[in-house]
Amino acid sequence: MENKKNPYITFGAQIGGAKADKVVSPHLQELKQLLYKHCDNIYCKEVKGFAPILRVDGDIDYWDTEGCERLRLSKRYGYVTIDVYMPRSRWEGIEVIDIRKYLICNLKDALQLMINRLKKEKYVVNDKELWADFSKVEEAFLLK
Repeated sequence: MENKKNPYITFGAQIGGAKADKVVSPHLQELKQLLYKHCDNIYCKEVKGFAPILRVDGDIDYWDTEGCERLRLSKRYGYVTIDVYMPRSRWEGIEVIDIRKYLICNLKDALQLMINRLKKEKYVVNDKELWADFSKVEEAFLLK
């Protein structure tokens, strides 16, 4: 992983159980490393970072929903976040490539929703650069 103290785009997670963790975490860790490597620019000077959070249904915690919800912009603390829900049906007994496609597509949706919100608030977002950098992440992530 890069030695960058504060990556601009993070992708935290709350994973609902050991089985879900075993299946999803290796892909999530790789995706985070690619984000740190390729999406290392400041895309909006008014915010310190984009912080989507993956919430994966498991045996202990589950949310019974799917996709992006609960977009929050903290003007006070300078970040934008959104919850990305992954139901059990998207990781249990599914091919690895489908899990990877699911993660990258939902992350892309989350970033687009965050960009839309920032623009609605009249923030200047360098989305062209963000998408150019993100395309490198997507390409490398889906190669495996």
